[in-house]
Amino acid sequence: MLAKFKNTFLIILLCLINVHSYAENKLPDTLYAKVIRVVDGDTIHLEHKKFGKIKVRLAEIDTPEKKQPYGQEAKKELKKIVNNKVVKLKKITIDRYGRVVGIIYYKNIEINHYLVINGYAWCYKRYNKRKKIEDAEIIARNNKVGIWKNEDVKPIPPWKWRKIKRLEK
Repeated sequence: MLAKFKNTFLIILLCLINVHSYAENKLPDTLYAKVIRVVDGDTIHLEHKKFGKIKVRLAEIDTPEKKQPYGQEAKKELKKIVNNKVVKLKKITIDRYGRVVGIIYYKNIEINHYLVINGYAWCYKRYNKRKKIEDAEIIARNNKVGIWKNEDVKPIPPWKWRKIKRLEK
């Protein structure tokens, strides 16, 4: 009896995984969906009528980690702007974790750019393909906003912060 239950459970689990993967691969390049969760400063969950729950990593930017200085501020700002709102998602790719990597817009505001120009995020040079995002970081640095406002403390980029944390384990 237990073996039959295990087999049934595994079959259901595999079907759910395949449906989720199918939905991600069949996503159109642009869609509108409601933000149902802000995970951190650069990751959100969307709900779409046809495609269900969609995990989105904001493209070309990197915000401080949750426990890093300004990490909570970045999350709060993103939440303030998009939580429970319908946003436009422009899909760039699917990452190795199965998240959609994309650019989101709310009321004609590109949120990825907004976060960088207001000092809540870095231009993620490793993945960035747009001068607009590079320029936004330069403007934020020059205006000394957000992560750039304290001249005495140089902010640690999140990719370096994550590396340090991995080495401490």
